[in-house]
This record gives sequence, C-alpha cells and structure tokens, in this order.
Amino acid sequence: MKHRQFKRILSVCLALCLVFAAMPLKAYATAAQKQSELDKKNQEIKDTQSEVNQKANEQSQLASQISSIEKQIYSKTVELNNLNKSINQTKEEITQVLLEIEEKEKEIAVQNSALNERLRAMYENGSVGLLTVLFGSASMSAFLTNMEMAQRIHESDANMLASMREQYAQLDETKERLQTLKENLLTQQANATAKKAELEAQKVDLDEKKSQVSADLKELEASLKAMKTEADALSAQIRALQGDTSYSGGTMLWPSAASKYISSPFGNRILFGVKEFHTGIDIAAALGTNILAANSGTVIKAGYNNSYGYMVMIDHGGGIVTLYAHSSKLLVKTGDVVGRGQVIALVGSTGRSTGPHLHFEVRVNGEYKNPLNYVSR
Repeated sequence: MKHRQFKRILSVCLALCLVFAAMPLKAYATAAQKQSELDKKNQEIKDTQSEVNQKANEQSQLASQISSIEKQIYSKTVELNNLNKSINQTKEEITQVLLEIEEKEKEIAVQNSALNERLRAMYENGSVGLLTVLFGSASMSAFLTNMEMAQRIHESDANMLASMREQYAQLDETKERLQTLKENLLTQQANATAKKAELEAQKVDLDEKKSQVSADLKELEASLKAMKTEADALSAQIRALQGDTSYSGGTMLWPSAASKYISSPFGNRILFGVKEFHTGIDIAAALGTNILAANSGTVIKAGYNNSYGYMVMIDHGGGIVTLYAHSSKLLVKTGDVVGRGQVIALVGSTGRSTGPHLHFEVRVNGEYKNPLNYVSR
C-alpha cells in the first residue's frame, strides 16, 4: 500500500516537474518566434533604409541637374537679351543708312536737275559743242577762255556725279552688310530661343521626376517609421517574455576562441555602397573556429536568418541578450541552457556576409549597445 502511494506521489511530482519545466521552454519558444519576427522586420528596415538612401541620392542628383539646367537657361536668357540689343541696334543703323541713302538720292536728283537745266540752256542758246564755242568767241583769247570754262563746268559736274555715285554705292554696301548682320543675328536668336525652350522642357521633366522621387521618399520614410514602430513593439513583447530576472553575470567573455581582431566596429559604416548602422562588431576569424557563449544563459533562438545567416541568441537575464551570427554550424538549439565559455557554434560566412567572421551583438532591453562596453578583450 505504501509502495503504491509512493509511486503515485512520485508520478505527480514528475508530472509537476514536467509542467514547470515546459513552461519556460514554451516562453522561450514564444520569445524565439517573436525574435524571428523581429529579425525579419529588421531586415525589412535595412532594405527600406537602403531604398531611402538610394532615393535621397537620386533626389540630390536631380537637384544638381536642375541647378545646372537653370544656370544654362539663365545663360541663354542673357544671350538672347544681348542678341535682341544687337538686332535693335542693327535695325537702327539700317534705318539711318536708309535715311542717308534717301538724302543722297535727293542730292543727286537736285544735281541732275541743275545739270539738265544747264545743258538745256546751252542747247537752246546754241552754245553746245566746240564749233559753237569757237564761232561764239570774238577772239582766240575769248575762245580759249570759253573753252576752259566749258571744260571746268563739265569736269565739275562729272566729278560731282562720280562722287555722288561712289557715296551711293558705299551706302548700298553698308546697307547690304547690315542686312546680312541682321539676318545672322535673327538666326542666332532663333537658335538660342529653341535651345532655351529645350532646356526649359528638360527642367520641367526633371522637376516632375524630382516630385515623384520626393513622393516616393516620403512614402518610404513613412513605411520605415511604421516598420520601426512594429520592431519596437516586438522588442517590448520579447522583453516581457524574457521576464524580470536580473543580470548578475558581470563582464562578459570574449566570444571568439581564435581571434580578437575587429574587422568592423560598432556604429555607422558603408556596406555594399550603402551607408548603414552596424549593430554589433565583426571579429575576423578562421572558418570553423569556435564561437563561445559570452556568459551563461538560455538560448532563445538558434536557426537561420537571411541577414545573419546561422545565428544564436542567448538571454542572460535583466533584459540583456547576446547574438552570434554568420556561423557555419550551430551546436545548440532553442531552449538550451548554456554556460559561460561553452562552444555554441563555429565561425562561417552565411547570410549577408563578405567573408568568414563572427558578428557579435549585445542588446539591452532590445536596444543595440556597443559590445566593447560589456566584454573583456
């Protein structure tokens, strides 16, 4: 009878132990699920941040192009203003030459009229020709005098007409030159106007692209803000699932057994041409070397992540969690209790990695902290 009672009590105790043992495992399994969601959300945040950076860069390039085109438009505007001034000045010069030509034509007309009158009078008086001058003279001396006067009148009229024709030809030449200049200026004006119109059309196109990029950027920034809000909510849920246990582990152990060389520190950096915030430190180590638990705790996630590759997360209590990423092989599973310095994985280059190394993070209440402030090196 006593033996049966003992077995019954023992069975109940075992059952209770199993129940209590299962409770933290369930809690850690839930935390691991939430952590998996958080990791995915963080990857989305990284991808979106990359898009934001690209859009911001595109926006900057478009602004630079718009500024360049605005300078070209201003230059063409100045050129057009100068051309308009030259055209107007040439028009005025052409008008002035036309007036001078008109005045010269009037002078020539007056001289022609006077000459015609003189010739008509000489003809009517019968004093035209050498014989007329000869027989109309009383003596040889008078003949010579009359002959000299006739020659002088003839030469004066001829010189005057020649001079008038020369001036008239010069005015015509000047008029033609100015007309050619005017036509050239008008051609330049048309070309400059067409170029300015082309530049203004390009500016309108770039303005539209810039507006679209700005709208896309605002949309991405809004999405990024929403994602960060979701990530913060998941972090809060993970903290709640981790419980209120306090951290008493002191300074943590350096997590790599093979290397202490930091190839990429905590903080801002450029990766794959994109500026990003590095959430931990990268420790360069040979492929397959041991990764150590920085302190004792419980594994809340052990699995694969697109960004981290094969990774392990350990809850050390007090809201402190460490993460070990890019492993080639995991040696623990979710729910395992590990000790300080225990080998939990091997160095690899899985996930978003550029070569064999250990990516090591320290998170306090979900916030990324510089691991060098928590580990002894």
